[in-house]
Amino acid sequence: MSAGAERIIEHILNDAREKAAEIRAEAARRSEEILVQAQEEAARRREQILARAREEAAAVKRRILGAARLEARKEKLAAKQELIAQAFQQALEELCALDDENYSSLLREMLLAAAESGTEKVLLSERDRARLPERFWAELNEALLKAGKKGELAPAEETREIKGGFILHSGGVEINCSFEALLEAQRNELEPELAAILFDEKAN
Repeated sequence: MSAGAERIIEHILNDAREKAAEIRAEAARRSEEILVQAQEEAARRREQILARAREEAAAVKRRILGAARLEARKEKLAAKQELIAQAFQQALEELCALDDENYSSLLREMLLAAAESGTEKVLLSERDRARLPERFWAELNEALLKAGKKGELAPAEETREIKGGFILHSGGVEINCSFEALLEAQRNELEPELAAILFDEKAN
């Protein structure tokens, strides 16, 4: 091989070596860029995932706390309703447990207020029909006469399953003045005041 040919081949080889070195350097640079971009993308996505996870955890926490607060309010309300129901039940029991004299006096005042004509029949519980004194009806009708009404109130032969109080019967119409009915009728009005007493709340 001539010296000229060798120089040409050497020149080609040197060019090839330089080109290969440039390609390797470019590949290394590009590889580094890709690695940095991948790391940045991974960090960005990691932060997105963490942020989303934090948001979802916060949302789950809010839902759990909201449900817990709602359940607590429901249980508190149920407890209040139970206490109020117990208070009304206690009031009913105390009315029914009055001694005969006070009980008769209460029924007398109630009948004087409820009787319209003074000729109604009075339905009582079996217990109350037996516990009222003999003079009760005579004194009641005398008071009705003084009030300008007919003094003809009398206990009906029929009794009713009521705790206390009475039911007035006249002309096929009944007026329920049992303690149960009267307390229930007043419940909506009395509940706010009772809640204010029991739970230190403002009555509406």
